[in-house]
Amino acid sequence: MIPGGEEAEVKAQKLPVYKKRKCQICCGVAVLLLLALAVVIVVLSQTLFKFRDPGLSIISLKLESISVSVDPFTLSATLNISLATDLGVSNPNHYDFKYSNSTAVLFYHGLQIGDVALGAGEIRAEKTVALAAVVTVDALKIVEESPDVVSDLESTIVPLNVTSTIPGHVNLAGIFKHHVVATLDCNVEVWINNQTLKDYECTHHVKL
Repeated sequence: MIPGGEEAEVKAQKLPVYKKRKCQICCGVAVLLLLALAVVIVVLSQTLFKFRDPGLSIISLKLESISVSVDPFTLSATLNISLATDLGVSNPNHYDFKYSNSTAVLFYHGLQIGDVALGAGEIRAEKTVALAAVVTVDALKIVEESPDVVSDLESTIVPLNVTSTIPGHVNLAGIFKHHVVATLDCNVEVWINNQTLKDYECTHHVKL
């Protein structure tokens, strides 16, 4: 056996210096690319892909008609009312928002007296749509169900509540998914004498 043969064989199995540097450079580039990708994902998730709550607002609210007739013999009152509203739904996101069957419900002292379907649809990115609705109540007897009608007639003001509920979702490339239920709750006061709106106040809620 040649002296030093084993040492020569070990040295022969070692990688050349330029190959070592090439591997180190490749590993370094891969790590940098992964870090850059992670930074891009974080930035996009907080900017472009960040989910923002849809906005609900009343574009217009109009009293079409209202009348209350009282029968002194039966001590009953009948309410006829028609209330028209344009509900604004805004999508502040950079992707489309789809909403399913939605409704607007009319209440009188907590008693549901009417409702109307707003339908379903889709709102494009950073757009606002108007949903028109007319809630009509004909010949509703309200004394039996709501004794507060007596004080309302004396004050000539009818307090109403309009609640609009819009369930929907966003789905970006099957990755970013959000389901929300947006609700707009409006308290409305109506003058009976001159058939006009006295005032209204709305609050907006979003449930994820």
